[in-house]
Amino acid sequence: MKKDVVLDDNAFTTASVDMMNLVTRTTELRDTLRDLYEEMKKALDTPAGHAINHTATNVLLQPINDLLAVVQHTSDTLNQIIGTGYYKDVFVKFEQLNQSIN
Repeated sequence: MKKDVVLDDNAFTTASVDMMNLVTRTTELRDTLRDLYEEMKKALDTPAGHAINHTATNVLLQPINDLLAVVQHTSDTLNQIIGTGYYKDVFVKFEQLNQSIN
């Protein structure tokens, strides 16, 4: 079975906008949670409060920061390739190589 790969700049643009929106929403989530944990830390100036701060920073917020880094990188990459034909050139060169082998 043979399938053609179709590269659609409109789809790249839509994906880029969606990724930028996800970056914004993820940043807002992180900031809201960070502020919440800061308020809890102030309210609980006890060993339990310090444990909450440690858990919030290392267990809850770090994965969101990691996700944000991945989403931001994906968004930046999409913005760089839109309209450049980058992936199109890859497939054209692959087809040329494939034809030269046959």
